[in-house]
Amino acid sequence: MIQEDLLVKVIDRINSLKIPYMITGGIAVIFFGKPRLTHDFDIVVEIKSDQIQPLVETFGKDFYISAESIRDALDHHSMFNMIHFDSGIKVDFWMLRDVEFDKKRFERRQRHTYTGREIVFSSPEDIILKKLLWFKESEIEKHLEDALGILEIQQNLDIDYLKEWAKKLTVQTLLGKLLGMKP
Repeated sequence: MIQEDLLVKVIDRINSLKIPYMITGGIAVIFFGKPRLTHDFDIVVEIKSDQIQPLVETFGKDFYISAESIRDALDHHSMFNMIHFDSGIKVDFWMLRDVEFDKKRFERRQRHTYTGREIVFSSPEDIILKKLLWFKESEIEKHLEDALGILEIQQNLDIDYLKEWAKKLTVQTLLGKLLGMKP
């Protein structure tokens, strides 16, 4: 099973459970920016406690998934993952946090056709901002390269939105460098 097929299978199951989501991370970078390798899927979700058991039942046959780790992620507004038995591909589910930026980027989700299926992605602007935040925290160059790749490919980005949120998130210097401007 190729990665795209597995992603569609995961999204179909999430949709069947009526769990709001958005694709982010490497898959979103590839979709909006330049091709690169990724070995996992990153999905922001808004899960309620009564959806934990149905989630485990829906994925448990094909994936390693733990109700306890989901409960812990829900309680701590963090993440849990599941691993596909056949391929070893990991799916990271990030809980939607109750912070202004996370709420805003979830509100700005976009529907796009991906491998013949409608899938919900984080907006390219929000992926750039999140990548700048990840770089600020980790100093891993891949995050800057991902953000730059989206900036280079996408022609109709909302630069005012990027600048506004970069300032709020204190990554305006990084954004300025990527845009080729002084902060």
